Amino acid sequence: MNKENLKNKIKYISPILGSITLFLLFFLYGIINNLSFSYMGNTNEGAVKFLIDHFLSTIIMFILKLFFIYILLGIIFGFISLLIINTIFRDIIRRKNISFKSAILLNGILSLFLYMPFFLKDLIYYPQVYNSGFYVKNSFNSWLMIFLADKINPIFFTVLQGLFLAIILALLIYGLIKSQMWRYFNNIKIYGIAAAIILVVVIFLISENFGKKFNSGGNDPNIIILSSDGLRPDRLSGFGYSKQTSPNIDKLIQEGVSFTDAHVEGQRTFSSWVSFMTGQFAATHGVRHMFPASMDINKDFHTLPGILNSKGYYTSVVADCAGEIFTRIDLKFKDVDAPYLNTNDILYQAILDSHVFILPFVTSSFGLKIFPVMMNSVYFCPTDLLKDRVIKSIERAKGKPFFITSFFSSTHFPYSQVYPYYKTFTDPDYKGPFKFLKQLIISTDKPESETISEKDKFQVGALYDGGIKAFDDAVGELIEYMNKKDLIKNTIIIVVTDHGENLYEGNLGMSHGEHLRGSYTTRIPFIISGKNITKKNLRIHNTVRQVDFVPTILDMLKLEGGENMDGVSLMPLIEGKGELKLYAYGETGIWFDNNQKSGPFYQKQRIIYPDIVGLSVVDFNFNNQIVLNEDYRDIINLAKHRYIYDGRYKLIYIPLSDRVIYEMYDTKNDPENTANIANIDKSNFNRLKGELFKWITRSGDVIIKDEFVFPKTRY
Repeated sequence: MNKENLKNKIKYISPILGSITLFLLFFLYGIINNLSFSYMGNTNEGAVKFLIDHFLSTIIMFILKLFFIYILLGIIFGFISLLIINTIFRDIIRRKNISFKSAILLNGILSLFLYMPFFLKDLIYYPQVYNSGFYVKNSFNSWLMIFLADKINPIFFTVLQGLFLAIILALLIYGLIKSQMWRYFNNIKIYGIAAAIILVVVIFLISENFGKKFNSGGNDPNIIILSSDGLRPDRLSGFGYSKQTSPNIDKLIQEGVSFTDAHVEGQRTFSSWVSFMTGQFAATHGVRHMFPASMDINKDFHTLPGILNSKGYYTSVVADCAGEIFTRIDLKFKDVDAPYLNTNDILYQAILDSHVFILPFVTSSFGLKIFPVMMNSVYFCPTDLLKDRVIKSIERAKGKPFFITSFFSSTHFPYSQVYPYYKTFTDPDYKGPFKFLKQLIISTDKPESETISEKDKFQVGALYDGGIKAFDDAVGELIEYMNKKDLIKNTIIIVVTDHGENLYEGNLGMSHGEHLRGSYTTRIPFIISGKNITKKNLRIHNTVRQVDFVPTILDMLKLEGGENMDGVSLMPLIEGKGELKLYAYGETGIWFDNNQKSGPFYQKQRIIYPDIVGLSVVDFNFNNQIVLNEDYRDIINLAKHRYIYDGRYKLIYIPLSDRVIYEMYDTKNDPENTANIANIDKSNFNRLKGELFKWITRSGDVIIKDEFVFPKTRY
């Protein structure tokens, strides 16, 4: 190729500079959009300085990756625009003798026109993803997103994209014909027919394989756990909730056994799931908060997946963002399909959130492979994606009996639902700050109770309910899949969760793990249906605990291995062969902030220690994980509130800086725990206090002095 020909070809494609310039402007917007590295709407100057000092190269490399993706998108849209311009407007361009700069400008404008359906459709499907980087930036952005969400069906943009694609394909064919390549049609026809035959054969073989029923594992039943973070049983329609949030779970309730008074010990995800899988309380297994150090989790845990592995089961856990804990600890699952979270990932998320104009491609299946960190975002939890991964996990069992734990995040804070679930139960006229999710600002001048309206509270609760409906729809599709594969008849289906959630009932506030009043954060659904469950719609009202889960499953399967577990089998209750009188116990998690001026009631009832930034460190020898600073381990355990519950009365132990106080509530007559009767009902108070301290001191790892619970000195 001579220089003149090369020069002409460069000149021919040079207008794509318009599209490249457009995407470079998008890139610059993302850089300027958020230089604070905020995460979930919060930022800290000290934390930002630390990240810059230690992770600057990581930040630069990720930004460079984004830069190249922007350039690639600019080239792709530029060539498509060039094709349209040179096919449809070629004669006009020649006649008008459009200048080089005008051609570039025209290319950029047409690329923007082709890009907008991607962006606007994504705003409707995943508005929560655009909340911090677009929605809250100015009033026009807010108006646009609200207008699209309330007035436009995203199918409109799908049809528009299909129309654009059809036009582009037609232009390609037209250009092919006009370039006189049609004379090679006979050869193309021969190869095309051959390719079509091969394609038909491949499709036939795939469909044949897809239609086969799986081996159901012989006499060993499959077990599948269907769980969503923070799922409250009282918000399920099968337990009397007024909204139809859970029709598919309701069927499981009707067909199986439900424990209506099941409670967790730890109200945080990490400690709770370890308790579920080990049958041990947190003080026994050692994981007591969300930021365990290497010494806490690099241990040989005796778990249900480990026991089932030895019995020939395929064991796996499949989770989205809330389940990142499963990649940080070895609970003996053979297959862990969950995101990983460390400091690097938090950085990537903070950067990616601000690059809103690239998000339409990141939220696609292909984009998630390039930016898998998006699967770890609390703003992006489509239940369809996780449901499909659960199905793939079932297929990986390849006929073996399986134990699969699925953990969805659709009910996890900030309740960021995808289309249409953010509209299912919400007020269409609501235009407030929580239109698409509940953002949390940790430090405020006033307590949230003084700034949040009743409409805001209703909106937050409705978003949460939409998350239940999204989870329930996924449950229905998974059950339908297992029915088609003839697996359901030999599968035990269990619905549980890691903890509950406060949603502004009384003065209990929102979220979980901060205090022990009420039962909304400790009570969980515990539903068992399917194989080995002969009684229908059995509702057991005895108090049970999450540590009873493993012993019950082992008993149901007639397997040993429950030694040294803190829980007991619940099969006597299921079979109606006995009564169990159990106490539920629990403790608070780490308080993430220490706002004494405007904080809720529990901030006035606690031993003070630093906020989460001061408490945590990055362990560079532990894959950059964020862990608890060892200097604060003992004071955090000393400061924990603890509770004991006997099915009616709840006693709460609350250590202050100078004394220990107690609250006791009659939960039957006072479910939201507003009337403290600790000084009135001395008989029940003394009984529960004695049992509580028996539980606290059972392992001999604490010292009691003036009723304070001091951890023993570690060497």
